[in-house]
Amino acid sequence: MAAIGGILAVAGGIAGLVIWIMTIVKAFKAKDTLWGVLSIFLPICGLIWLFMKGHKKLAIYWIVAIVIYMVGAGIIGGSGAMQQLAP
Repeated sequence: MAAIGGILAVAGGIAGLVIWIMTIVKAFKAKDTLWGVLSIFLPICGLIWLFMKGHKKLAIYWIVAIVIYMVGAGIIGGSGAMQQLAP
């Protein structure tokens, strides 16, 4: 079960990283330098910028990637906790 969690966590993490970079590039191309810099240091600002500028599809993909990562991390943590409880 931990292997499935690991795969989900890695896939969600890579997808989130790629979308984060795409967001930063879009912000700088749109001449929103402040939002681009804020997105580098505070990724939530990038998510807010995506919704504000009408890039809802990319923002939803980013949220889905985060959820997939969290589910994978939860499975990994749950697997580790269950192994400690086993006799």
